[in-house]
Amino acid sequence: MTETFVSPHSTSSLECRTVVCFFAGVLTYRNNFEDAASEIARRYPNAKIVMIFPYGMANGKESSALFRLLARQLAQVGYDLARERSLRVINAAEIIRDHAAGCDRLILIGHSAGGVVAYRTGLYMEEKFGFQKVQVFAVGCPKFYLKDIPYNNRFTYITGQNPDRITQIGSWRKPGSRVYRGRPGRQIQLDFNPDHQGWRFHASYFLKSAWTDSNQTFRTNSEDLVSKIHELDSGN
Repeated sequence: MTETFVSPHSTSSLECRTVVCFFAGVLTYRNNFEDAASEIARRYPNAKIVMIFPYGMANGKESSALFRLLARQLAQVGYDLARERSLRVINAAEIIRDHAAGCDRLILIGHSAGGVVAYRTGLYMEEKFGFQKVQVFAVGCPKFYLKDIPYNNRFTYITGQNPDRITQIGSWRKPGSRVYRGRPGRQIQLDFNPDHQGWRFHASYFLKSAWTDSNQTFRTNSEDLVSKIHELDSGN
């Protein structure tokens, strides 16, 4: 079941110029995006920040309940990867439409499987509700078949410098297909905290996760990621 709330880091609640929506993947906790939300608030005045959990939250789940949740979520992700429009996409679009009425800028940011839902939700909102110029950013997301459509020019795919198993799943183009021949408008690799490896690396894109690079410069994952998103969004 889709769960959602408005982040307390929002700088506006009514008549917002900008609406930024974060989409979670599997086994994600309620506070996963709050470090990134605080960075959004620094860069976007008069912005509402909406958290969307298409596969539900992991809060309060332990041991066997957590494994049952994961099994259910993975089945739902498999369904969403294979289909262009699921109930989770439609639900997310309805939620965003209520929050984004009258806004000037709509930005959808998805993590892992949430990136798939974010992409398809933005497309659905353009086709169904007439939202224009939606910007979509997928971070640490599996690849999925893309049609060659103008919408992809506003789709940015972001990965890290370390191999991430999730980003190695799938492909953008379907061999032999004349329909699924698209690719993201931009594919970008960023440097994130190198102390994180494996699944910890995959889970840390949106966290503060402070570190010092080879030039002894202080860095944080959430600041670097949101700074790049803001830079790319401002360029459009």
